[in-house]
Amino acid sequence: MSTFRQGQVYPSSKCLLGIAEELQVIILLALDAANILSCTKVCHGLAELVKCTPALQYKLELGLAGMVDGPAKGVSFATRLEQLRAYQSAWGANDIPLQETNVSAHRGRYCGRLLRPASVFSGIQEEVKLVHYFKEMSDEVFKVRTSAVDFGQDLVAITKSVLGEIPQLYFLSISQDGAYHPLAAAPTFEAEEKLGFLVDSEEELEICEDLAAWNVSADVAVLNWQTGKVVFSYGTWHEGDEESYMRCHLLGPTHFVIVDNEGLHVRVVDRTKSSRNSSRSCVFKLPQLAGNSRIHGMNSNINFPPTYPGCGALFQRDPSLTLLAIEFSVCDSPRWNHCDYCKSFVLFVPVATLLERVRDIANPSKEAAPDGMTRTVLPWDKWGPLGARIVEVDTVGGFDISTNGSQCLITPDRDSETAAGDVYLLDIYPLVAHAPQGPRDVGGSVVDTSDCITRPECFAYPLHSSLSYRIARKHFDPCQHSEPPNGSGRRSYLSSPSISHDALLSSRCSFTTGYTQRHCFRTSRVILQ
Repeated sequence: MSTFRQGQVYPSSKCLLGIAEELQVIILLALDAANILSCTKVCHGLAELVKCTPALQYKLELGLAGMVDGPAKGVSFATRLEQLRAYQSAWGANDIPLQETNVSAHRGRYCGRLLRPASVFSGIQEEVKLVHYFKEMSDEVFKVRTSAVDFGQDLVAITKSVLGEIPQLYFLSISQDGAYHPLAAAPTFEAEEKLGFLVDSEEELEICEDLAAWNVSADVAVLNWQTGKVVFSYGTWHEGDEESYMRCHLLGPTHFVIVDNEGLHVRVVDRTKSSRNSSRSCVFKLPQLAGNSRIHGMNSNINFPPTYPGCGALFQRDPSLTLLAIEFSVCDSPRWNHCDYCKSFVLFVPVATLLERVRDIANPSKEAAPDGMTRTVLPWDKWGPLGARIVEVDTVGGFDISTNGSQCLITPDRDSETAAGDVYLLDIYPLVAHAPQGPRDVGGSVVDTSDCITRPECFAYPLHSSLSYRIARKHFDPCQHSEPPNGSGRRSYLSSPSISHDALLSSRCSFTTGYTQRHCFRTSRVILQ
């Protein structure tokens, strides 16, 4: 029933405030968080309505936190709001929680431990599954190179590598303890024959619905694992060129991007066809370099927030805000790995930026691609300043990046595996400017998040960024409580942090003195999800 608040003036029945409050609430709930926020800024009456309606408060604050509603049943808006605000308060206080999960250094050579860590605020409980993924394999002498997990599809995919043999890709069922997945078109997919001669090749694997993106060194393939068709493949060899980089990332069920030294090549594919040139490409150019400067040391990372059937989450990360993070360095020295004046950067590109530009390009320039296709080319100044953010990272050594949804964790290299140090967590999405956040200067001299980066020795022009962000710093000590109180001779260390559901996560591994931390984590075969 409508209520009358003291001081309220009844407006004309021809405007929104002139109808019953119940109808106003229904209308506002049909809007997204950005539009609800706009309504509160232009109308005091609507601002008061949102403030007094828990459902509207919750929807607005979900958007401000970069979250979406979770599948939990029977939980009031008041409880959800309380936990969501606790999550936001952690950002405001620059106090992001760091969780620990224990890892057993077991000797099982072909046993994968799939871990769903517990959340801090959103109500997800920890769950561990063991998958004996050699169950269907006749060859018991192989090395698992990489893996990908999709709990929603009951799927774990692994790649098998044996020197001198063609790399192979398996799709296995989690619930059936490593048996071949019943929806897979074939038990095994093979890479190009030439790749069998690579020594210690780099491999990466991603899954999105019925698509899989498989990177083996500089060879990429996008395949439909349920039909068995390779919908896109491309390989290039750069003998002696250590600067060259190429990785394929899935942007969703219909798009993927190839990241290389030139830029970001976004393609739309027909998953029912098998063709290398299955679509046009749209190239998002990287910033123009200065003089003889070159890009090297590239690395790219993207991780859509995982979903878990029946996990009971109150809220979870919004997949539409997922970032592509690209790490790279710039200098003009041909011996870049020995260069003292090399500068390092991380480019953050929301998936939404790429997909929206692909759909809405106006009057693009066109040029012929090497394979004879026509591609649309967008220079940096046509897409980067408004649709991306670039930061400079200044560390004595290198650094690692990891992502989850809209967040990226920058972990500077430490002097040793047991040395303490700071890590930096960035959260990048449009509404974050209206969300709680700590001081902008927590990056100090390590992470420069300025809206304008001026490096004339690296770039031809100053680089401007306007995409909203917040940043937090967390001190990390892997040796905390490393000695057990009972003097048993066993030690434990924490792995480098990663991003969990709503916090940071580190794995604690215990092992007998004489085994290294690296050995412990390698033998445990843990897949953190």
